Amino acid sequence: MNISEAAKLLTIASGFDRRQVDELTATAWASALDGHTYAECERAIIAHHRDPVTRTTYLTVGHVLDRVEQGMRLNAADVETDVRSAKARGIVPADWPRRKPLDPEAAYRLQAARERDRQEAIRHTHPEIEAGS
Repeated sequence: MNISEAAKLLTIASGFDRRQVDELTATAWASALDGHTYAECERAIIAHHRDPVTRTTYLTVGHVLDRVEQGMRLNAADVETDVRSAKARGIVPADWPRRKPLDPEAAYRLQAARERDRQEAIRHTHPEIEAGS
């Protein structure tokens, strides 16, 4: 993500909330969003403003990161898999609709739980290898 792309993202966001776009903010956003594509971030901004839960919340770079890092797992099979796994781990209630995408916090918690499981599996199957290496 370069500063010009970050400035374009901020300009899109300003269309929703009338924020002022300046070089300092564009530089900060470019640094925070480094490693993510412009298209991913643009989709995240639009999704933030379409989502009934977040559409009235002032968009921050953290919101963009949460949505992008969630992996945009929005196709039906991925959503159902994530919901099933989140229910089994107690991350969402048992009555969570199977086709309703996880909110960013639940998705983050599920991702963290899966990473812990992966690390644990590495330790059990290959004790000579340090997990995460």
